[in-house]
Amino acid sequence: MSAKQGDSLCVFINGKKVTEKHVDPETMLLPFLRERLRLTGTKSGCGGGGCGACTVMVSRYQPVSKTIMYPLSWWFFSC
Repeated sequence: MSAKQGDSLCVFINGKKVTEKHVDPETMLLPFLRERLRLTGTKSGCGGGGCGACTVMVSRYQPVSKTIMYPLSWWFFSC
């Protein structure tokens, strides 16, 4: 499956807006962070999520209270 013309992904990473057009839906987060954005803090260890080296955190910004929510269930493996 390929991305349609005009498909894009918009996320905020480390507080900065990142917009990517024509994103391959099979792109893994780890190579996207390390190779595309040059954010090398996330590592690849075992390649299966067992060691935790590739763990990333997803948070949600609450504009009304101007706070960032860090639910425990929003930690996941990027490899």
